[in-house]
Amino acid sequence: MRLVLAIASAVLAAALGACASAPPAHDAAHADATKPRPTADDYRRYARGNVPSFNSSNVTDWDAPDPQHVVVWTSPAEAYLLTLFGACFGLESASTILLSADGGVVRPGGGAVMVGAERCRIQFVEKLDARAMKADKLR
Repeated sequence: MRLVLAIASAVLAAALGACASAPPAHDAAHADATKPRPTADDYRRYARGNVPSFNSSNVTDWDAPDPQHVVVWTSPAEAYLLTLFGACFGLESASTILLSADGGVVRPGGGAVMVGAERCRIQFVEKLDARAMKADKLR
């Protein structure tokens, strides 16, 4: 009985020692929560020039780095930076947005981002290099 108790005590001590010296575990959600959110300037580094329009019928994701910019993804390899004419209040905390488009086509000057009842007109549309953003883990 003493031998079993001594072995059990040694195993327990070793297990507790291992737990105490193990580095803290971090899951992906915690890492994402501590990663700084991309800014409009971060996205702008991937800009490949202004475009006259884009098809909004396939928007798969979006981000609002600040109240005057929206990034929309139409596929994993295609993204656009929308610059608005002014600040669109509530954009950064919105869970959904609507894009107003003529026949599914968003154009600067005519298109808008809708946040609740607010209509925020689009001034510029810039195509982004979505593949490079993904490779750099911006998103």
